[in-house]
Amino acid sequence: MEEERRFLEKYENQVLPFYSSGRFGEFSGVGGLKIRTVAFDKNQASGALVILPGKSETYLKYAEFFYDLQDLPLILYAMDHRGMGFSERPLPDRLKMHVERFDEYVEDLATFVDTVVKAGGYKNLYLFGHSTGALIGALYMEEHPETFRAGVLCSPFFDVATGLIPGFLTPFLAGLLDRPGRSREYGPGQQDIQRPAFQNNKISNCYPRWSLWEEDLIPNNEAIQFGGVTNHWLHESLMAGRRAVQGAGKISVPLLMLQAEQDSIVKLSAQDRFCRRASHCRKVLVRGAKHEILIEQEDTRAEAIARIKDFLTARPKDT
Repeated sequence: MEEERRFLEKYENQVLPFYSSGRFGEFSGVGGLKIRTVAFDKNQASGALVILPGKSETYLKYAEFFYDLQDLPLILYAMDHRGMGFSERPLPDRLKMHVERFDEYVEDLATFVDTVVKAGGYKNLYLFGHSTGALIGALYMEEHPETFRAGVLCSPFFDVATGLIPGFLTPFLAGLLDRPGRSREYGPGQQDIQRPAFQNNKISNCYPRWSLWEEDLIPNNEAIQFGGVTNHWLHESLMAGRRAVQGAGKISVPLLMLQAEQDSIVKLSAQDRFCRRASHCRKVLVRGAKHEILIEQEDTRAEAIARIKDFLTARPKDT
C-alpha cells in the first residue's frame, strides 16, 4: 500500500535519525527502581516540555511525536514510567503491569522534574500526558500547581470504560479482587502478551502506525514487551482517577484536553467531569479517533498535533 510505504520511508529516513539523536539517561525512582529517560536538546530554547507516555508504553513509541515537535522552541523530555517501557519492572514476572501505590508514579515524576528537567534552568515548563500519563500528570499538577505553565491531557484515563457494568460498581469490584493472595494476579480479562488483530484493536484506525508498533517494534524488542495489569494496579488506578477528578479544581493553569471520539478504553464522561472542575480547561473532541490519537490516521493526527502546537506556542513567555 502506497500510504504504508510513504509512512515507513519517513519513519526510517527522518523520524528514527531524530529519535536516535536524543540524550538517553536514567534516574533512581521510588525504592531505587531505575527510570529511563530521553531528552532532545535545542539551542535558544525558551522552555521545556515534559512528555508522559500511557500505560504499557515507552518513549520509543513517541518517536514520531518528538519529530513533529522539533520546531517548537522547547527542549523535549520524556520518561518511561516504572514497570513500563525501558524502565525497571517491580515484579519478577516482568510482563505484569503492577505498582504498589499509584502515587509512586507521581513521586517518580517529581524526581524527574526536580533533578533532570529543572537542571536546565528554564522557568517555562509545560506538560503533555497521554492516557495513564495524563492521569499521572494531572495528579502531579494538583499537588504542585506552581511547576507547569500549562498542560495537554490526551485521552486522559480518569475511569475505565466498563460497558454494561455501572461505573459506581467498578472500584468496588476491583477492591474485591485486590485482596491478599490475589493482588498480584492478572486482573479480569488480562494475560501475558496479547496480539489483537488490527480489525479488533481499540487504539487506532491507522494500520501503518498500529502495525509498526504492534507487529514490529514490540515483537522485536523484548525490553519493552508487556502483558496485562494486576488486580492491584487496576484498583490503585481507578482510585487515583477518582482522586484526580475530585481534585481538578486545584489546577489553575490552562489545560487542553483532547478527547478521542471513538474511545472505548476510557470514559469520556469522567474526562468531562474533570474538565468542568478545572479552572481553565478547554476540551476538544478529535473526530474519527480511537484512544491513541497520536498513532491515528494522517488527517486526524495532524489536526491533534496542530492543536497541541498552537496551544503551547500561545502561552505567554517570561522575558
